[in-house]
Formats: sequence, structure tokens, C-alpha cells
Amino acid sequence: MLTDNFELIIFDLENKEHLIFLDKIINSPNSELISRDVKRFVKRNIEKNKEDNITNCYIVKYNNELIGLSFLNYHPKEKRDNEILLEEIEIGLGLLPKFRGKGLGSLFEKEFSEYLLNLYPQFNEVVARIEEDNINSINAIKKAGFEHYKDDQYYYKRK
Repeated sequence: MLTDNFELIIFDLENKEHLIFLDKIINSPNSELISRDVKRFVKRNIEKNKEDNITNCYIVKYNNELIGLSFLNYHPKEKRDNEILLEEIEIGLGLLPKFRGKGLGSLFEKEFSEYLLNLYPQFNEVVARIEEDNINSINAIKKAGFEHYKDDQYYYKRK
């Protein structure tokens, strides 16, 4: 999968290079901000893909370097503000430390969300859930065009 500046490689649990990269992500500072158990999250997303053909995990490549992991999650029934949404897609991103603070996160999130909204026209928004104390990710997602809503979730809406 390609966006303007990034290549997304579907994570393969049988690929030794992918597993080595996963360990780099897990052992990097603040990996718990991606998920409290990144390895379990990767496996879960790959398994869920077999059911919904949307949820997945990707290695993000930029200028021929592996820079991070991205997650795509499909929620067929999501509850928000006491309302049940029929369908929702959520993205997440974890970058290796040497690629943080360079604007790559916000550029990726903007391009990936636009790509997904074009690929899946049944969705009118892409969401990203970010803990309220993760200021760097909040700033990146806002720069990518996501709007903040009162329930501490960040949304990108197709215009």
C-alpha cells in the first residue's frame, strides 16, 4: 500500500525481519503509548483481519527506512457520546525514536487517513484514540487535520 510519501507493508508474523523490527519498536522508549502490549496488539490485529478484512498492522517505510508501526482497526459498532455508530475505522502509529519530532507522524496520519477515506467510501471519518497525557501525539494528530472532541478522542473527517 502506498501513500504519497510512505509505503505500508502488511506485518507478517513469519517474517524474521518484521519480528526484529517489532522488537525494536517494543524496546524503544514510550512504546507503551502505542499499546500496553504491542506484540499482543499486532497479533490481535492480524487475526481480526481474517474476520473483517480491514483491521491490520503495517510496517511504515519512509525513504527506504523502516520507521514505525501503524495499526488499522475496524469497529463495526462503536459507542460514542451514548450513540451507537454502525461502522468506524481507527488508526494508530508508533515511530522509532530517531524519527519522532520531524513531522513524519502528522504527515503519515494525514496521508493514511485520506487514503483510507478514499479506499472505504462507506466511512465519513477516521478516528485516532490518544491518551490525554501524550502531548506529542496529540499535537501531531491535530497538525494532520484531526479535530478534538470532548470525549478525549481525535477525529479526522473527510471534507
